[in-house]
Amino acid sequence: MPDSRLVPSHAFEAGSSIVNLAAGIAGRFGVRTPLPPVNEPCLADALAGAGSVVTVLLDGLGERQLAAHAPRGALAQHRLRALDSVFPSSTAPAVTSLATAMPPVAHGNPAWLIWSERTGAIIRTLPMDVRGDRHRLIRADDIWSWQPWATRARVPSFAILPREIVDSEFSRYAYAGSSRIGYARLDDVVPIVVDALRACPGGASVFVYMPHFDATSHEAGWQSEAAATVVGEFDRWFGGLLDRLRDVDALVLATADHGFVDVAPHDQLRLEDFPAIGGCLERPLSGEPRVPFCQVRPERRERFAAIVAAELGDAFAVHESDELLRAGWFGAPFPDAGTSPLAGRLGTHVLVPRRCVTLVDAVDGERAPRFIGMHGGTSDDEMRVPLVAAWRGQAIR
Repeated sequence: MPDSRLVPSHAFEAGSSIVNLAAGIAGRFGVRTPLPPVNEPCLADALAGAGSVVTVLLDGLGERQLAAHAPRGALAQHRLRALDSVFPSSTAPAVTSLATAMPPVAHGNPAWLIWSERTGAIIRTLPMDVRGDRHRLIRADDIWSWQPWATRARVPSFAILPREIVDSEFSRYAYAGSSRIGYARLDDVVPIVVDALRACPGGASVFVYMPHFDATSHEAGWQSEAAATVVGEFDRWFGGLLDRLRDVDALVLATADHGFVDVAPHDQLRLEDFPAIGGCLERPLSGEPRVPFCQVRPERRERFAAIVAAELGDAFAVHESDELLRAGWFGAPFPDAGTSPLAGRLGTHVLVPRRCVTLVDAVDGERAPRFIGMHGGTSDDEMRVPLVAAWRGQAIR
């Protein structure tokens, strides 16, 4: 098993995870959660003293990405510390953890693609549809049993989301209890934040989601000029937000759900090129291209690790899903893996990358992705994200 420091439950216990950040914000507004807040005294003081909290999620802008593209900008100047993502280090489990203040082992959303026993299909957890059949939509109530912490908050909550997803099935479920507001352009967001805070003189929680860097990095790579341009726009936008809020009693926090690695074309592997592995599987891959979930046929399970080692041993380590659940990779260790909301959603085995590789397959109705920028694995470039914090326009220390 890889270095134990990468096991997310260790980060949760140490108060160094994005889930701890969500727990601290929820606690500030009267919502009790099982996890402690981020272990940072100055942040605890700022949370206790601020009337409102604005949380900005810069999708994909990890520690390395921020340091590479804007080392002296407004975001870097207000950087407080690094945090750890969840495992897999990907948007679907991370945004669910931020909405619930719970790790994946508790909320049950571990990846972009999961097996749903109830629907008998692999579903895409954010679009809430069936893999290969985007016209077959899935009701959130049929998949999830978690509740967003905003439904229990003592103050009004707002979720400011791209217009394309503001009324999606997942957004309606994940941001229940919040007033959802859509935006079309980056320049639209600051006025929306200011208006929301002004409408709530007694305090509010405002969540802002910005997917731009993630989308660009997938297509062009996180080290591309296009990705650097997006970070520059984020940095200018953040500086403008702080200027507008200098006289407002609001703590502004910015973080990311994960970082990125760039995967070379020859390391973008396809399952069809490894028939010995594909022949072991009962159904297509789920999980993430960096962390495939495999449902192995019963008669192949004893040999599966050896088969993967022979075919892709330099690329992936093989773990039984129950082993990772018991070890705490998805949150607090579950001695009885069958009782977790993740039971059945991980397949029988999980492939954890040893280097910058992906493994994908294709089903009828879709094309296998060929993204350059990817995430999901346990490398620092994917797992480590910044925590940026400012109160009345000043960095907190």
